Amino acid sequence: MTAETTTGEAARGGELIRQINRAIPVFIWISPVLAGLLSLHMGKSMAWDLLHYHYYNGYAFLNDRLGFDILPAVFHTFLNPVLDVAFYAAVEALPARVVGFGLGAIHGVNVILLFLCARRVLDRWGRDGSGGGTAPASNLLPAFLAVSGFGSAAAMGTLGSWHHDLIASLFFLGALLVLLRRGDGVTPWRAAAAGLCVGLGLGLKLTLAPFVAAIVAAPLALPGPVRDRVLACVFAGAGAGAGLLTTAGFWMARMYAEYGNPFFPFFNRLFASPFAGAGDGRDLRYLPVGLWEYLVYPAVFSFDVDRISEAPWRDFRLLAAFAMAVCLAAVIAGARLMGRRSRAERRLAGCGDARMVLWAALAGYAGWLVLFSIYRYAVSLEMLVPLLLCIMLVALAGVRFGTVATAACCLLLVATTQKADFARKDWGDDPFVGAEVPAAYRDLRNGVILMAGRSADAHFIPAFDPSNRFLRLDGFDYVYRADDPFTRQAAAVVAGHHGPVLAMFRRDRRGQGAEDAFRAFGFAIDDGSCATVESSVRPPEPTFLCRLRPVSAG
Repeated sequence: MTAETTTGEAARGGELIRQINRAIPVFIWISPVLAGLLSLHMGKSMAWDLLHYHYYNGYAFLNDRLGFDILPAVFHTFLNPVLDVAFYAAVEALPARVVGFGLGAIHGVNVILLFLCARRVLDRWGRDGSGGGTAPASNLLPAFLAVSGFGSAAAMGTLGSWHHDLIASLFFLGALLVLLRRGDGVTPWRAAAAGLCVGLGLGLKLTLAPFVAAIVAAPLALPGPVRDRVLACVFAGAGAGAGLLTTAGFWMARMYAEYGNPFFPFFNRLFASPFAGAGDGRDLRYLPVGLWEYLVYPAVFSFDVDRISEAPWRDFRLLAAFAMAVCLAAVIAGARLMGRRSRAERRLAGCGDARMVLWAALAGYAGWLVLFSIYRYAVSLEMLVPLLLCIMLVALAGVRFGTVATAACCLLLVATTQKADFARKDWGDDPFVGAEVPAAYRDLRNGVILMAGRSADAHFIPAFDPSNRFLRLDGFDYVYRADDPFTRQAAAVVAGHHGPVLAMFRRDRRGQGAEDAFRAFGFAIDDGSCATVESSVRPPEPTFLCRLRPVSAG
């Protein structure tokens, strides 16, 4: 009787587990809806980049303002506007909450891709037995890895925002999934398809470049003849190039025609752009300092978050992956020095997919470290960390202990995560982005408005009559210099203008270079004419619109 009872309870327990296992994919497939609802709960994103250029760039493209306005969003003025056009159109046509839900839902597709990638790797590892025992191939573990990855500080901080990083990650994870498709090895055409997928994302957001390189290099980790692996990399590279031209070719052609550089404002010296004197467009503030930091940077920025981000955050995922990778490398190297292969190496040798994921992550991290070291740009890698930890821990300790250790590590990482704070506010009844021109200037036509100071004020421009031109004199990493090509353009516009000339600046920036920039152009602020430009977003300081009066050279 006791044996029968025990057997019955075991059968019921097994059936419950099977039911849960079957139900998990349903929750994974509705995760975009859940992410959209979470986006609404977190509030409206009012991050700097949105106010600085995302909203303006969509408006500018639809109204052909490239060259009419000069540097209103500094170098971000010249980024591919495709995604920004979609955002601007949505903001103008839909309520703010609908836009926020839609953005969150799109970002939530990352959960599906993370789940499918994890299930593919773990299922393959289990079927060939290289994991060292019964495979962790149910839906539960892949779902756990996907959700804990999506819960990273960068992903939660940018969920429902228009930073583009969680859209770019879709193309990287999609490409990785293509490479992991069931079958033996990676054919050249499958590699080309993966390259095409990630190349499409690169055209939309150039900061995906390190992860494009990761996809192109990923087939090198697979077994088989070197010739076949190199051929797959070549096809992946060709596919990436085709994807880049598909989404950005039109913009690259225009940048080359206007500025002599298809990737303007980047790589100006490489292409000998006549605008090279304006700078190279890269933000180098967050790069490691010295060889030692390049070698151990996760141990630096995980405890000093200002090194790679302006927004506060806390997340030890990248540090955990780095530490585990060092342990794995040490175990494999130590065994090799003793003239044998470690169990970890033998386990990894039996699963090309697991090795390929590790290799792609390493290549992506190296590229990110050297090119940017900006936190948000690593979100694709950060979301993969739970899967990376699972692969490395199972390789080191086998399935049973490796799976338990993975679960413990992920729970600890989730518990210690503090999402990146990129500024949010309550939804209210205001539009997602909006501004109101002061009453005294609503009839302003054919004016020239000079912008100065490091402030995100380009989002005000769509509220003005389109006949007004906006010329930025300085701001962000752009510094006023008389010999700068854009400064010369602005000076020519002002010299040939016979209508009103005004200034737009944030109050706290007046004494931080804004007033000096106006004076360098021969103008002084007419304080009696100043009025505040109202905004539906969170201005830290009011933005003033003032008339400028000429100042004599003496």
